[in-house]
Amino acid sequence: LCDDDPAFLSEVSLQTTNTLDRLGIPFVLHAFTSMEQLSAPVLAACDIALLDVDFEQKRYTGIDIAKKLRSVRKDAVIIFITNYIEYAPEGYEVQAFRYLLKKDLHRRLPEYLQAAALRLKSTRQTFKIKIHGEVIDIPLRQVLYMESQGRKVIVHIKKDTSMKEYTYYASISQLEKQLAENGFLRIHKSYLVNMRYLKAFRHDKAILSTDILLPVSQTNYAARKQEYLFWKGC
Repeated sequence: LCDDDPAFLSEVSLQTTNTLDRLGIPFVLHAFTSMEQLSAPVLAACDIALLDVDFEQKRYTGIDIAKKLRSVRKDAVIIFITNYIEYAPEGYEVQAFRYLLKKDLHRRLPEYLQAAALRLKSTRQTFKIKIHGEVIDIPLRQVLYMESQGRKVIVHIKKDTSMKEYTYYASISQLEKQLAENGFLRIHKSYLVNMRYLKAFRHDKAILSTDILLPVSQTNYAARKQEYLFWKGC
């Protein structure tokens, strides 16, 4: 946690502690009032960061802190806590997970922390598939989408800049149930998408961050759209 207002930082610390205790999530909490206090070991160990955006009388912002964190922890979940929602577009550069207005701290922080914990869990989990008797572990964070073709499922994965496919026997309906809490959305009878890569979800098509276009089913579209918006924090 990092905020230049000690009183507000104390309140964020209390709310965070109460929420994570209630959820039964073990944690170690570090709270700082300036970027200068952040050591390399703390940044390297950071899973979730709650950062103020505007630091008064400082030459840096919370965006700068987030960039420093991103340089050592690509998978850290970043939540900005601010009075100024106009900073939101800058958050795309550091892949901010949520923006929380300070006036909404008590109402929204528990929800955002729970969502952040689920996001973190999904980035660390692996997905097991069996091909020709061999069990393969695939990190869920690498799965772009899954495609059903008859009795088989094609798993499309992205690792760094390369793409790869695995084909095996499976039911996409069962996979939908299995992976729902990990941020996977059934956008069509034949497609299950990892929402971390879903750039746009429209009534006629879905656009992934890799610019892949996928069809969208009109059946239950409104409900699916709400799931996607909730996952994004809108």
